[in-house]
Amino acid sequence: MTMAKWLGLVAVAGLGASTIVVVDAGDVAVVYRFGEVNRTLNAGLGFRLPSPIEAHELVDVSEVRRADPKPVRMLTGDTNLIDVDLVIQYNVADPVVYQLGMVDGESTLIAGVLAITKDIVATMEVDILLTTGRRTLQRAVETRAQALLDRTHTGLRIDAVEVREISPPPAVLDAFNDVSSARGDRETLALAAEAYASKRIPEVRGQAAEQVEHAKAQAATRAAVVAGEVAHFESLVVADRLSSKSTRAQMWLDAVTAVGEVVTVLPLRNKTEIRLALKPKSSAP
Repeated sequence: MTMAKWLGLVAVAGLGASTIVVVDAGDVAVVYRFGEVNRTLNAGLGFRLPSPIEAHELVDVSEVRRADPKPVRMLTGDTNLIDVDLVIQYNVADPVVYQLGMVDGESTLIAGVLAITKDIVATMEVDILLTTGRRTLQRAVETRAQALLDRTHTGLRIDAVEVREISPPPAVLDAFNDVSSARGDRETLALAAEAYASKRIPEVRGQAAEQVEHAKAQAATRAAVVAGEVAHFESLVVADRLSSKSTRAQMWLDAVTAVGEVVTVLPLRNKTEIRLALKPKSSAP
């Protein structure tokens, strides 16, 4: 076989090998035709036209990538300074958009996440951020950052934004600790006051109720005594009236009988009756 045939066979073999595309699991091959995206090839064995007609690039879409920006100082909603340290986990959601998008998608991702984090921190108080607000901050940053990546056509998807640490700047750490300690003392005193109040209020209410019932009992007893005294006084008044009327009636009766004899019934107010008739007495002989 001549040298020319050997060279021809080698060229054909090389040309054939360049048309075979081996795509590993978790990768996607983006195939370009004359510099434009033509198609994608998933995991397995694929083929393309030889260069320079077609070319391809492999993109790992299964790898969870990690961006670790340095801690950034931010201003909270109550005008306190804090240092926020983030870790961003992301992957390639759309290999075609990723290949055709920005040159450095990760830099865009980091800048966008930090800007959004600053905006959200500026609406939150430092006490909440240091205690219960970390999870709220993470969820808000993830949602808004993903919307930003979609608008800028990066082809990236955020898996998680982890707030690794939130702390006051070293220069103001001592003062911040003093303020936190004072707040803790205030909360402790407030809880102690609430506990004392919750214990004393039922006792005071019980004592008040007992005093009210005692006062009611005294009032009822006093009212009964007064009512008895009033009834006794009224009976004495009635008896006195009856006694004075009986005396007058008796005197009148004595005067009448001196000149006549009783033959007619005269009712009196005390329900007694007398029979009276006037009859002149005979004159003396």
